[in-house]
Amino acid sequence: MKDIRQKKINQCRVCLSEDLKTVLTLPKMPFTDQFVQKSTIGKEFLGDIEIGICNCCGSVQNMNNTDMDDYYNDYTYTVQSSSFAREFMRKFAENIKNRYLQGIPSPRVLEIGSGSGEQLYEFQKLGCDVLGIEPSEKLSDYANSIGVKTLTAFFDENTELDSNSFDLIISSYTFDHVPQPKSVLDNIRRILKDTGFVATEVHDLNLIKERNEFCLFEHEHYIYLNHCTFKNLLDSTGFELITYDLLEQSEKRANSLISIARKKQGDKPYSFSLIENEVKEIESLSKNIYNSIDNFENWLKQHSDKVIVAYGAGGRGVMTIAALQNSDKLSYIVDKNPKAQDIYSPKSHIPIYPITKLKDDRADIIIIFSFGYYQEIVDELVAEFGYKESQFISILDILNK
Repeated sequence: MKDIRQKKINQCRVCLSEDLKTVLTLPKMPFTDQFVQKSTIGKEFLGDIEIGICNCCGSVQNMNNTDMDDYYNDYTYTVQSSSFAREFMRKFAENIKNRYLQGIPSPRVLEIGSGSGEQLYEFQKLGCDVLGIEPSEKLSDYANSIGVKTLTAFFDENTELDSNSFDLIISSYTFDHVPQPKSVLDNIRRILKDTGFVATEVHDLNLIKERNEFCLFEHEHYIYLNHCTFKNLLDSTGFELITYDLLEQSEKRANSLISIARKKQGDKPYSFSLIENEVKEIESLSKNIYNSIDNFENWLKQHSDKVIVAYGAGGRGVMTIAALQNSDKLSYIVDKNPKAQDIYSPKSHIPIYPITKLKDDRADIIIIFSFGYYQEIVDELVAEFGYKESQFISILDILNK
């Protein structure tokens, strides 16, 4: 990978105000998906993650732009091995089709950041005409191989697709990765039919704060939204929020916030609201997060006589562990779908294996970072490898002790 450059922003990503304040710094953090091999240990990108808030609109955001074009070309994260995730995708597609696309013959559906194509495949099974846009060549190749038409490209404010051509535009955990969310929503509005809908899934900032999930503050994430700031952003770009309640909370993934919106009819004014509350709440975030890191460090010291294994080499596992001083107390990391063989986590340099490692190299305690799939993971490891439920703990229970 070429040298990575970071550039500090001087304007809010949402309202373009210059009244920004940094509230949290996580020093020398890696990318979530840049795993290393023995020969490349120490050569991975490390940079400070600085999180700030706009004093005008209350939007929380990454204070740096990081050049990641090459990184996303090789990005391979997918949740296709999870039965819970597959069921979520099925319900997501069926609920939208039944509520908002009834009576439309072969609705045209675009997914931005479509990954391996599984979500669009669910819409395709329901009779939709689907198209994906995905920057990772490996993921888009896979999607095309299963019959989901996918373009290998970034979607941004300059992406050229026909105006007024889609009945539905969706993105799942992709909009957080957009450096210019306002401009991208303007482009989405252009290519969406006047009768169309936008369904967007992001990480809920309120749940991040509640759970102290500092791992979700990543170089890859540029904007952090909650019910209030998401509605403000949609409102300011000509969209009308319909609902946040497409699915029950138990049906959602981890800290998912799903919005359904449509184009406003006529020239309706907008105004940002709840700014003071947003600023006050986020100012206490830094202290709470540092306390959570200390909780994890202390927990590892208290259990230093045990063989401790981490489950989940996704962003939660990689970024949480990277913030630790004594991460070497973790024996190894397992994942249902590791990116490759003989790899190590960035910065912490802990070896990563398939879950079969747990069969022969037994763990005393297994920390589940992929807590959204907690019971699914526990049930599988108990049934297949003979572990006891008492040997598992969620990362949330450690961070928030």
